[in-house]
Amino acid sequence: MIEIVLTIFLALAFCYYSWFLWTVKRGLRFAVQPRANQTPVVSIVVAARDEEANIQSCLNALAKQDYDVPRYEIIIVDDHSSDHTRSLVQGYAEKHADPEIKVISLDIQAGEHGKPAAISRGVEAARGEIILCTDADCVVPTRWVHSMAGCFDPAVAFVAGPVREREAGNLFMKLQSLEFLGLLTTAAGLIGSGTPIICNGANIAFRKSAFDKIQGYGRMKSSCDDETLMQRIITNRIGRVVFNADVQAMVATNTPGSFREFLNQRTRWAAKRGRYDDPFILLRLIGLYLFFLGLLLSAIASIMLPALRSAVVAILILKALAEFVVLNSGAQLLHSRLRLSYFLIAEVFHVPYIAIAAFIGQIKSIRWKGRILDQ
Repeated sequence: MIEIVLTIFLALAFCYYSWFLWTVKRGLRFAVQPRANQTPVVSIVVAARDEEANIQSCLNALAKQDYDVPRYEIIIVDDHSSDHTRSLVQGYAEKHADPEIKVISLDIQAGEHGKPAAISRGVEAARGEIILCTDADCVVPTRWVHSMAGCFDPAVAFVAGPVREREAGNLFMKLQSLEFLGLLTTAAGLIGSGTPIICNGANIAFRKSAFDKIQGYGRMKSSCDDETLMQRIITNRIGRVVFNADVQAMVATNTPGSFREFLNQRTRWAAKRGRYDDPFILLRLIGLYLFFLGLLLSAIASIMLPALRSAVVAILILKALAEFVVLNSGAQLLHSRLRLSYFLIAEVFHVPYIAIAAFIGQIKSIRWKGRILDQ
């Protein structure tokens, strides 16, 4: 009896997962390209905490944009760094008059801390109507500002851009990059389908007026992220959200160097409880999680229940085929390459990884650079 119940559950859960993948693949067709004639005034806002090893490269890339210098500025907001991040930025600003570089520090006396507070302070000080954000450990291409700003037709309020992890040599890092490609493909597809859920804060842009209308991140918890901002814009119907697939907007970020660093990063990304204004989003994510959890538990149960094995194997094969089709479409859109050998290796770990990482993200206190993030 239990075999029949589990088989029916797996079939229904896989139907839901297949519908989700189809939504992603369909949405990839609606990624946008920038309009070359748009050159609005832009403010680049970067939140930085203990980034002395990376901030110089980030600033060099931001200062070398192929964009009219008077029409963009750089705002670095220091989030109580304990290293030399602030002094390095100040020194860089003193040596480079163009473009204008502003340095802001969060006020510890006022209780300001975390990325939402840092971005909000940067937006408040910005003179541009279009706000571009990247991370302090990222490097942007020379046409980044031009490409992202060019996506803002009058109806657009928020633009998510492409991100790639830097090339790494060992197998573990290559598998990480493949998983990262899956996340970005999902983000692009869901945005294109009109049902956005995730984006990567290393490459986003939004209208300052939209940010002001929704009062930014709302409750301003330190664990809020750029998905929170995107969702608030959607929920309040401020304007369209689009994904920019232009290769000239591709931002490079670091690959986590160890399994512990990778797991901490991914569980931090998975800790989304209580941050969706639209409850339907949470229900969709719960449905996805139940598919992975159910498949993992059924695979374990099939050791003792031989009649269940054929159903588990069939679902795993169908899952891999469907994911490969979607991921291959995402790789083409994002100017990447999908290697079948790495994909097959990743499939072995995919189900337990999702089931375990998502669970940990909901129960574990999230630590980031010596700080426990508010939930």
